[in-house]
Amino acid sequence: MSWARSLSAGTLHEWARKLWNFDRPYRHAGRELGTGTQIGTSLGVALANKGSGRLVVDLQPDGDLMYDAGAIWIAAKYQIPLLIVMYNNRAYYNDWNHQIVMARTRGTDLSRAHIGMDLFGPAPDFAGLARSMGWWGRRPHRERRRSPTGA
Repeated sequence: MSWARSLSAGTLHEWARKLWNFDRPYRHAGRELGTGTQIGTSLGVALANKGSGRLVVDLQPDGDLMYDAGAIWIAAKYQIPLLIVMYNNRAYYNDWNHQIVMARTRGTDLSRAHIGMDLFGPAPDFAGLARSMGWWGRRPHRERRRSPTGA
């Protein structure tokens, strides 16, 4: 993907490293820092690159953005150029995965691990959220729905 000049944070479990050449320091700012931090890091990277002609891309997890959705308003207000590609697994996945591990460890019902961890019913409309904040947003033509357990 030679058009992507700078990846802000996160690598989609190292997939980005297989697809992109990080041959310059500005090509990747580093890994995400934990819950709710990626959008802030991405805004900082995009602000630092503003006016450079580089396209800054954020591979943004949906659950992570739920912690600081207002950051989209900051991007719109200060006209920070940033392409957010939503990694939408409809979950607070790390927490959900932890619930699955703990249920297996304790011998409790795995079917309850999703409670408070899934982003279904209603599913957030991130493109609509972006538009409501004065930013551009578009949903994919077709979305697949699945849970972290593969269901």
